[in-house]
Amino acid sequence: MKKLILLAFLAMFIPAIVYGQGKIEAPVWNTGDRWILPDDVKIMVATADERSYTVKYLIGSGESTLIYEKSTLNRLFTMDRTRRVKYEGRNKRLFNFPLEIGKSWEDKFTAKSGAPGAKEVTYLETFTPLGWEDIEIKAGKFKAIKIEYKQAVAEQTEGRPKEGKAWYWYSPDVKYMLKCQYEKSDYWEEIHNWEIISFELKK
Repeated sequence: MKKLILLAFLAMFIPAIVYGQGKIEAPVWNTGDRWILPDDVKIMVATADERSYTVKYLIGSGESTLIYEKSTLNRLFTMDRTRRVKYEGRNKRLFNFPLEIGKSWEDKFTAKSGAPGAKEVTYLETFTPLGWEDIEIKAGKFKAIKIEYKQAVAEQTEGRPKEGKAWYWYSPDVKYMLKCQYEKSDYWEEIHNWEIISFELKK
C-alpha cells in the first residue's frame, strides 16, 4: 500500500520536475508536420535531411520557404525560387535550442520601413526564457515555456519609443510556438498577436 501511495505521489510531481528543470532540446520535426494559424496561415515541414528542415509558409495564395538548422531551429536560409539566400531577417534565432530558463541571447537585423525612400534601420533583438506556464488556446491546453522578446532600434527615432516587447510561448508537445502576444506600445507600428488554431504531428 505504501508503495502505491509513493508511486501516485511521484506520478503527480515528476512531470513538474521534468518541465521545471534542465535544458529543453530541439524537437524532431517530421515531414508533414503542420501548424495552422488564423487568417489561413499554414506552416508545414516539407522535407528533412541530416542537418536541416525545409519549412513552407502558406499565407492565403502566397508561399515562402525557410531552411532551419536541425540542432537549434535557427533560420539559415530563405528560398528565392531554387536558390538559397542567407536568412538575415527578424527572429533568425527565435528558437535557438537548447532552451534553458534564465538563458538569454541576442541578435540583430536590418530592415526598411514601408515608407518610400526610407533608410535602412538596424534592430537589436534579445530573447530570454522566463519560466513555465499553463496555456489554453483554441488548439487545447498545454504547458509552455514563456520567452520574452525585446526589440530595440540601434539609433533613436524621434517620436518613437526606443524599445518594444513581445512574448512567445513554446510547447514541447506541440513542437512549435503556441502563441505570440505584443505589448500595447507606440513602438510597434502594427500588432499581430496570434495563436495556433490546430496542428498535426506525423510519427
